[in-house]
Amino acid sequence: MNPKELTKSQILDHQVSLLIQSTPDQETASAVSLITSVLKAIAQKLKHTTYFVIQDLDAGWLITPLSNRDNPELEKTTIYAYCDLTPANIDRLKLNDPDLECGEYNVIEMLFRLMGMKQVDSIVFFDRATDTQRGVEIVRNDIEELCEKQIKRAQFSLQKLIEVKNNSDIA
Repeated sequence: MNPKELTKSQILDHQVSLLIQSTPDQETASAVSLITSVLKAIAQKLKHTTYFVIQDLDAGWLITPLSNRDNPELEKTTIYAYCDLTPANIDRLKLNDPDLECGEYNVIEMLFRLMGMKQVDSIVFFDRATDTQRGVEIVRNDIEELCEKQIKRAQFSLQKLIEVKNNSDIA
């Protein structure tokens, strides 16, 4: 099937499959599959299924520290994700660093990787190629909390299933 004919939901489902397939073992794959509905729900709110990130030659994403104008002691770190290569390259060129390049990533992979980047507070997704001033900020702690809730729901459901099975075995 032509990727242009796929719906956004189908593309995200494919990205979820790729993420699960990339896990090292079945146990990890099962754990990852528990949280993919959370990642997909967040990705559905964004306009694009792939984004460009400025990165070093080892594919390490460029982290940008931001200070609060009103309270300069308050600082957070973010990663910028661009929906189009042109604005990503313009911002990369402004940095005047020959060791930087732009890499394209699936949005599901980006959201998953964000959870493991404890030094990063968020990713700002720029959904319009002509506007890199306003983006959609996805906060790492928010994703983590939603995933933890999803895992607890799954554990509770499994526990109830085991209780029902045990009760039917007794009867």
